[in-house]
Amino acid sequence: VKITGMQMERSKTMTTAFYLKRICPIGALSAGTVVFGMTSYLFLTVAFVQMLKAFTPVMTMMGLVLFRLENPSRQVVMCVLSICIGTAIAGYGELNFSLMGVSCMIGAQMFEALKLIFTQIVLQKNKFSLVETLYYITPTSAACVFFFACIMEFPVMTQEDFAKVANNTKPFLLSCVVAIMTNVINTFVVQSSNALVLKLAVTARNALLVLFNAAFMGEEVTGLEVWGYVVSLSGFLSYNIVKLKEQQKR
Repeated sequence: VKITGMQMERSKTMTTAFYLKRICPIGALSAGTVVFGMTSYLFLTVAFVQMLKAFTPVMTMMGLVLFRLENPSRQVVMCVLSICIGTAIAGYGELNFSLMGVSCMIGAQMFEALKLIFTQIVLQKNKFSLVETLYYITPTSAACVFFFACIMEFPVMTQEDFAKVANNTKPFLLSCVVAIMTNVINTFVVQSSNALVLKLAVTARNALLVLFNAAFMGEEVTGLEVWGYVVSLSGFLSYNIVKLKEQQKR
């Protein structure tokens, strides 16, 4: 923005009060999503974590209704609930179940759902453009994550841990680039549709990741887990069909 000289159309809206009320919560919620989400991988398999993420659409939908941003029909509610029922079945069939890991993942999902709702408010209700949203939110999110790292990670890291980071700069830099691209794409989807559509699309992506880890990474997935995830994907497809029909009626 500074290099190109791009004008921020909503710069007058960005008062201190607005920043503290709208932008800072998104940064804090982003940090919570990262911290709790990464912690869950210490206790659960990658495949099971992706299955648990299917609960996020329900949290997002409830938040959207609470903030009066969405009024889902009964059919949409049933589709989203079927996704959760399928995920619950998959969780029942998990061999390496961890209460701590599941608790961390649920916490991450709550933060993620609230973050998407606040982002949707900034984008759609306050009429911020995609560039403006990323311009204000990204530095705040990074600062909050760094704050949590200073409290939770840096004090317990050894010289060996810092050396691992220094010796693997390329993977870390690649991870940063992918994270930025993901943030841009997610914000664009929320701006053009809504937060619930984004999370349902992510649910389908997670299903593919489950299959990949089971087929190529050697993670054990039981038949009950597979059946539960089939139910989740059926709910995802049904949701898209219902939303398409609702759009055609408008």
